[in-house]
Amino acid sequence: MLCFFGFAFSRCANTMLGHRFASAGGFDPFWSEDLYSIASLVVFLACAILARKLAPLYSKAAPLRIAIGLSVIAAAFDFLAASTNLAPQLVFLLSILTAGASGALFILLWAEFHSCLDPLRIVFYVSGAFLFGTVSAWLLQDISNARRLLVLIACPLASAWCLRKSFSLVKPIDLPRSLWGRFAFPWKLVVVLSIYEFVYGMRESSPSFVWETYLIGAIGMALAVFSFACLFARKSDLTLLYRTPFALMFCGLAMAPITASLSGFASDLLVSAGYALMFLLITLLMCDLSRQHGVSVLVLCGVQELTAVFRLVGHQASSAVSNGTLLAPANDAMVVGALTLAIVVASVVLLSDRNPSQTWGASFFGVNAMKKMDDDALWLTQRCNELSDAYGLSPREREVFLLLARGKSTSQIERELVIANGTVKSHTRRIYQKLGIHTKRELVDAIGTGHESNQRA
Repeated sequence: MLCFFGFAFSRCANTMLGHRFASAGGFDPFWSEDLYSIASLVVFLACAILARKLAPLYSKAAPLRIAIGLSVIAAAFDFLAASTNLAPQLVFLLSILTAGASGALFILLWAEFHSCLDPLRIVFYVSGAFLFGTVSAWLLQDISNARRLLVLIACPLASAWCLRKSFSLVKPIDLPRSLWGRFAFPWKLVVVLSIYEFVYGMRESSPSFVWETYLIGAIGMALAVFSFACLFARKSDLTLLYRTPFALMFCGLAMAPITASLSGFASDLLVSAGYALMFLLITLLMCDLSRQHGVSVLVLCGVQELTAVFRLVGHQASSAVSNGTLLAPANDAMVVGALTLAIVVASVVLLSDRNPSQTWGASFFGVNAMKKMDDDALWLTQRCNELSDAYGLSPREREVFLLLARGKSTSQIERELVIANGTVKSHTRRIYQKLGIHTKRELVDAIGTGHESNQRA
């Protein structure tokens, strides 16, 4: 489904704006880049804290409309800042803040969609979107201000259309849930990601760092993962890539010591490639954890994205080392050695887990209150699947049956499955005939009988 690659449009716009903010004349690149990150972090933090109330975002019209509106405003402010002398710093600041907020919303909305897919499709579509979006941004980064304005307006609109189309193709049973129970939050993944953010931030703030090397590194890593998904995923054990970040750790461990002896483009490319691969793989892991456990990506990906604060810390630490206010006697070799040690320790701790699904962290805040509701929802789905198998319901009848069991009305089922009212009634009649019942009350009794017998057993 080509629309499933729609995140590439959003990534293209974000990357183009990132290049614009980093290369704008008369501005400190990290002043603008860090403000962009802070605006995104505010949205990620708010969504993670309020996940119980906000999730799922796709089911509400406001988040997508806000994301589109902020993207258009950011593009307009960017055009004004580049084309006029009317308070350029203020206009540029508004462009940065609105772009950061809209980018965060698009990331979370697309992450919700990716969490509906099976592992192979997550790898395929996420890595493909990273690849196509980054390549497009690279090819378009030097276009004129007027053309950039058109691209920055068209990209969020195209991404929003693809998002709606993609969700319409997902089976209702696979859609993101609004309730979830106890789960082990993958804190170790977040810690490792934080260390890589810090290392990349330190390197990125080096005077010799060239911004384009990040694009090249990100393109290379996305191409590698996308090629794996296309060519080898069905012929090899996907969990080698997907469950454990072995490839990421290898890249990271090789990255730091090599950068001690290389300089310029080659060194920056290794750092950028290791960081890009780490971020991509952990994004894939977070989406799959959401799919497995029903936990909202607002929590998982929201907290993952918050690790960007360590990249900002890396910027400041690098400046402090350079001007002698931090580790005054330090030289480049000492700094690289310290960063390498941090990566090695984090890698050893992560890879020492024999069963990472059980040891990735502690229960997240607020989960216990919903555990019973989550267990009941899981039991209801399992019970409906059992009855569907026993009475030979068709795939569409299974979907209608589950929604009826959840207490949905005919009009609600019609909207959720995007089918005609008469079609819903026709499916309902066939379900009743196959189960030998005549009313909703009898349907509830048929489901509840199995529950009571299971409890007695």
